[in-house]
Amino acid sequence: MSILDSLFSRNTGPSAFRLRRALKHATETHGDPATRVAALDRLAGWATPEAIAALLRRFTIQVPQGSMDLEEKQYTVRLLAQIGKPAVEPILQYLRTQGEVTWPVRALREILPPEEFHRALKNVLDRLGSGYTRWPEAKTVLIAHLPDEAFPQMRETVLKILEDENDDVCIAAADYLARSGDDEVRERLIETFLNSESRPRVRGRILDLFCDREWPVKGYRKRVEEAIPEPFYLTSRGTVKRRSV
Repeated sequence: MSILDSLFSRNTGPSAFRLRRALKHATETHGDPATRVAALDRLAGWATPEAIAALLRRFTIQVPQGSMDLEEKQYTVRLLAQIGKPAVEPILQYLRTQGEVTWPVRALREILPPEEFHRALKNVLDRLGSGYTRWPEAKTVLIAHLPDEAFPQMRETVLKILEDENDDVCIAAADYLARSGDDEVRERLIETFLNSESRPRVRGRILDLFCDREWPVKGYRKRVEEAIPEPFYLTSRGTVKRRSV
């Protein structure tokens, strides 16, 4: 192979300057929409890990025109889906480190078959765990994208997240667990209720879940009776009811 052949066959991707320029144009909130979209197209066309990471940055900004913002984010999802498997790792890295995950997780769902998608979300949620994060809302969005059929795979992960200190995250975990819950889940939800004395929103949501499913509080009746707030009460059968106002 000649030197010229070697040079022209080597896929070096965009220069750092071109990448920075495209990123700047793609994320200018008050820029020309046509310029933003053209930059998105360039980044998707390059399809290197760095270009895909820059493409994902479009989800971190919001332009003043709401309808335009929505269209561009939907378009970015389509571009990522067209890139396919090479976009998976940059998307996962984004999900682990950024707060606005609604759109990237949609792109990931379009790229991966269901089982791989569930595994990918599990890995991200395992890493985020129940500890501190700058963007707890990301956990709630990821949990909201878990289908019921993934419950056996996601069970232990979401049970751990049930211990999260953020009310919205804890409630999202409780909602997901209750949909497919068994007796162990029932007990863990009761324990979460009892341990949430200073978290009225968490307590109220768990009691609502028990009302909806007519779950008994067997094994915990005395402690629940001492802690249950109005307008909830326990029936003679040990199920939770809400008094009508």
